[in-house]
Amino acid sequence: MHRRRFLALAGAAGLGAATGHVTPAQAASFPCHDAGIPAEAHTKLGELAPYGVTALAFTPSGGWVVVTQDGRYFARGVPDACFTELGALAAAGRKVHCVAFPPEGGDRWVITTDRGVTARGVPAACEQRIDAFYEAGQQVVDVAFPPAGGDRWVVTASAGYHAKGVDDECYQVLRNLTQGGRRITRVAFPRAGGWAVVAQDEFHARGVPDACFDRMNTLADGGWQVHNVAFAPSGGWALASRGKVPALPADKARQVENAVGGSTIWQRMSAYKTPGVAIAVVTGNKIAWSTGYGRLEAGGSGAAHPESAFQAASISKAVTAIGVLRLLQTRKIALGADVRPYLGWTLPRRSCVTSTEAPTIDRLLTHRAGVIGRGSTTPAGACTGFDAGGGGFPGYGPDATVPTLLQVMNGAGNTQKIELTTTPGAEYHYSGAGFVLLQRMVEQQSGMTLAQYMQQEVLAPLGMTTSSYALAPAFELAAGHTTAGTVIPGRRNRYPESAAAGLYTNVLDLCRMVSWINRAYTASGDITGPLSRTSVRTLLSQGPQPGMGRGLFIAGAGTDRFSYNHDGSNYGFKSLFTGYPRLGAGFAILANGSSTSLVTEIAAAVKKVYGWP
Repeated sequence: MHRRRFLALAGAAGLGAATGHVTPAQAASFPCHDAGIPAEAHTKLGELAPYGVTALAFTPSGGWVVVTQDGRYFARGVPDACFTELGALAAAGRKVHCVAFPPEGGDRWVITTDRGVTARGVPAACEQRIDAFYEAGQQVVDVAFPPAGGDRWVVTASAGYHAKGVDDECYQVLRNLTQGGRRITRVAFPRAGGWAVVAQDEFHARGVPDACFDRMNTLADGGWQVHNVAFAPSGGWALASRGKVPALPADKARQVENAVGGSTIWQRMSAYKTPGVAIAVVTGNKIAWSTGYGRLEAGGSGAAHPESAFQAASISKAVTAIGVLRLLQTRKIALGADVRPYLGWTLPRRSCVTSTEAPTIDRLLTHRAGVIGRGSTTPAGACTGFDAGGGGFPGYGPDATVPTLLQVMNGAGNTQKIELTTTPGAEYHYSGAGFVLLQRMVEQQSGMTLAQYMQQEVLAPLGMTTSSYALAPAFELAAGHTTAGTVIPGRRNRYPESAAAGLYTNVLDLCRMVSWINRAYTASGDITGPLSRTSVRTLLSQGPQPGMGRGLFIAGAGTDRFSYNHDGSNYGFKSLFTGYPRLGAGFAILANGSSTSLVTEIAAAVKKVYGWP
């Protein structure tokens, strides 16, 4: 069964703090459903469900236990010590939140309550995490063990969770559901594999029986919260609710997920054959939420998380621009200076370029320096009339020799040599080649590779800890995919033209950068970071090209809705980020597929939900 989801309508009241016992006349009509469980378990669940089931679990050997919020309980085939402890807890008036049994069986179990935990034979790290939650003043509402056993578990508390050794996509869902202010209330694992994760007003599942999932939807359709999900070792299952879905604040992350291209993000990812996407959103100049969807590689087990690194493609230029302005700021080089004296290399020119206008640093940053990119340079003897497209790099696959930067500049790679092709300042031609010249300038003037320089001068100061201009950084990396959804050869092309296309990053780092740019732009003076306020103002001010700052596209200048952005397109990867300095807001999207439309649709969903231009 494919991953599925359901967003329930908000209802009334959630978990109540019941004490003592209630009479049968006070019992509510709380619903339950089951299939394939022992007949006695079916009967007792039906009898106890009206009293509000708080714990429902099966042992690995087929035993079972049901506990209600008023202290009633019934168990069959559970360890004697566990049964005795349940009786003691009931007598003491404790509210039992969960009972769970590790898959190894025997005398192994855990009971969590409103005032503590009793455990026997569970993994030490699991018990330590449970204790840590209670010591922090939180109650543990659920403990779950995947069927593989060992040191694998999920502990869910009243305001957090911790997981170890679970399926990566399951962890992805745990994280995503908590981004919108929700808390996880139940996690369960069928013996044959798969998982179910329940939050207060939503649930996700993979690999659970279809009938179980259908009944989860039945409960939700009636406004009931799915409080309990349990899977029997025989393949049976049981569900129980003890109240309606609580009224909760709007969950922006879920709203975005359900507004992508008139559908859900999963449906659009499937339509565009994109295995993985990561998103982060900034409000109040802080990361409000971040989520991941799908896989780092089609057919792989690794899920795409906000921490996962993707190729940022041409977003590389925007980040490089910060590094270039940093160099100008520290070396006292003028923005309008001719770049050629700083290259240690002679920039050739076509014979038909007769103007004495200089390819300045500012013109290179705004794609008006007369250096035209790939696909727009023919015929070789011409200086006008070029196609406005092109400007990127194809990269180098797994079997190709990666040239040096100087070889790229001289045309010894898989692109034409870099030269003055048009009169500097006369025309706009989006040009990755221009950023190669900026890369050369940075390396010549700093004595470092671009990767080293950017790490020291920009990425580290901004806290971008999972970002690098190295050809193959040692991060968890997404694989690129074709339009057919297949992994590209070698998983990722390599880009020695790093300043233009070689950045690896994640959405969290991009949003850290957005937050810093926003704050530095609106601050009354300099703030800690790679650029002064004056340099940040230069970064975001229109330069020689209308609609461009330096290395960034800008819109709405002079208004509260002023924004800056850049997108990216490498072989197998698409990307986009946007910042709104006056709103203290922004977002970043990274995808490991070949559809620009998907990234555009996600961006439109974010803007729609937040009312951003």
